Amino acid sequence: MSNLDEHPFPKAPLIAAIFVVGLTVVGVGATRMGFISPGAVEAPAVTPVATADMRFADMDDGGVRVSIVDDGERIIPPATGGFVRGVLRGLVRDRRAQGLGAEQPFRVTEWSDGKVTIEDTATGRVVKLDAFGPTNRQAFVDLMKTPSETVA
Repeated sequence: MSNLDEHPFPKAPLIAAIFVVGLTVVGVGATRMGFISPGAVEAPAVTPVATADMRFADMDDGGVRVSIVDDGERIIPPATGGFVRGVLRGLVRDRRAQGLGAEQPFRVTEWSDGKVTIEDTATGRVVKLDAFGPTNRQAFVDLMKTPSETVA
């Protein structure tokens, strides 16, 4: 005679587990069939706080000239701006793969929720810059500011 014969498995936990699994299956089925609405959560409205259309060009000395539409030029000195250069390298590679040139600008946008994106207006590709950390995000935000606004 085994120990299970003397002390059988308690039925209450087994019944509770079957009930939970059954309830889950019924709930998922009812949602899939449209009997239950999962309830949409509305995202808060996010609006652009600042936007700048920019064109980038390599300079002979290794720097990068940033031409901001209706706001003049900025210079990224040689051996600096590695993150900006890296993001642009990827975006320009996409343009070349699609046979597009440098005529259309890139659009950098700071949003009301604090996020920053760069959009290639030629290809429609958008890169969320916040994913790369606050320092890298700030590199693009600083390009949107006039030199007098930039903190040294």
